[in-house]
Amino acid sequence: MSARARASSTFNLQGYISQYEAKSETRIERLLFLIESGKADVEAAYRMLEEHLKKNHNWYRYNEIFGTASDDNSMDVEMSSKIANEVSKKSRPHPSEYNFQFSSQFVNSCKSTANQERESLDANLRTARSAMAKEAILTSAVQLAKHDLSNGNSKEAMKQLLMAKAYCSSPYQMQELFLLLAETGLNTRSFSRVKELYDPNLEDKKNATTTFLSKLNAVRGVAYLAEEQIQEAAESFLAITSNFSFNQVLSQEDVAMYGGITALLALDRKTLEIIVATEKSGPSLSKKDSASLSYAAFGERLNCIPELKEALQAYVHADYAKCLRLVDEIRPKWEYDLYLGPQAESLWKRVRGKCLVQYFEPYNSVSLHSIQESFAFESVDEAEDVVADLITRGEIQGAKIDGVKKTLNSLTVEELESKKRRQMLRKLGHMGNVLLDEVEGMLERVACSQRGIIVGKSNSSGRRKGRRRDYMDMSAKDMPDYSSDEDLVGVVMEEDELMEMDDL
Repeated sequence: MSARARASSTFNLQGYISQYEAKSETRIERLLFLIESGKADVEAAYRMLEEHLKKNHNWYRYNEIFGTASDDNSMDVEMSSKIANEVSKKSRPHPSEYNFQFSSQFVNSCKSTANQERESLDANLRTARSAMAKEAILTSAVQLAKHDLSNGNSKEAMKQLLMAKAYCSSPYQMQELFLLLAETGLNTRSFSRVKELYDPNLEDKKNATTTFLSKLNAVRGVAYLAEEQIQEAAESFLAITSNFSFNQVLSQEDVAMYGGITALLALDRKTLEIIVATEKSGPSLSKKDSASLSYAAFGERLNCIPELKEALQAYVHADYAKCLRLVDEIRPKWEYDLYLGPQAESLWKRVRGKCLVQYFEPYNSVSLHSIQESFAFESVDEAEDVVADLITRGEIQGAKIDGVKKTLNSLTVEELESKKRRQMLRKLGHMGNVLLDEVEGMLERVACSQRGIIVGKSNSSGRRKGRRRDYMDMSAKDMPDYSSDEDLVGVVMEEDELMEMDDL
């Protein structure tokens, strides 16, 4: 049985979900991802989800996920449940398929209580606004946002938090608000808003604690990772300088996994060597050296995933086969993750591609059979396809594949010079075409101006000052040669609508 198959059969759903804060929205999102992807026992995941929602009186999300129109007597709940049911059917099986019964009584009871609490909090906010009391407005808005968050309505919570930003008067208030915005931003997948929370100037302010900055860098890294911006994600995770707990959105193991994978993909060998070699208690570490602190904290976090740290060490020592084997062992964990899962295959190919590039770099010629054995490809043809793709994308430069001998060879000096000449000729040809295009367009406009006319397309919605025809356009191939600009303009006039200058 492969490592991936063993991991799939031994996946501990309860242990995985218990890493996250009991009332957090991320528990719900991660359970839903596992259900939609089919990576876990769907019935067990739904059972855990139902228990979580009922325990926390989260009627809003319960209604979205478990609701069916036929089980509800309330019109507004019925409509929202029906919509949620239709949406869920597109991506995941409905809980009713696993004999889960929707409880309209739970929804109506919790909704009534939640609405009463919200009305009271909203009244407090209105009172604070009427009194123009900044502190009271901030407190009331944050309480209202937390109420919406606990009831699963993250979008309403986001509105309240954005409004509250204008009433922060102390660094502590701003930090608390920013972390709530970060949590809500990830819940609503508003990744651009999460990234905007980070300000590089914060690190120069004495009031910004290292724990706050570390949390902000962590959620920023998650936002970049979710949008597949690997370089930016790696830099964000590398900027974390202290240990912290922020399990409302991610666990300690998540931070290590996300940081380690993005570092392997984005950072150079020298930086990785410093990371895996630096110890937090090392004698050379200076407290004033923020880079050293970052490297030390990064290396320390990797200790909770020994295989990943060992994989980075193998990469540093150019043992690419071992590096890939170790990464392949932890790869199944990616498929269960909310942010790594959707791009698990892409990340694996990128890791393998980077190792292949580094593997070939010191050699003039490498056998594809050797690449097949070292990188565990199923066949030489598969290895050849992967290498060809890397060459096409420019990740392997100055090399070509010998299809007969099944080797990857560096280009000779003469071949490189010939390639550069061809590239230069293509570039010059393109520049020449652009120049001729501009000159032709200019002459065409001058000729039209001298005749007192303007040329425009017959189906044009408005009038134009001129018309430019692309030089050597495909449509011009069938046109006869013309001896003057006047002949050329005459042909264009026959094809397009002509407008007298006096009509403008």
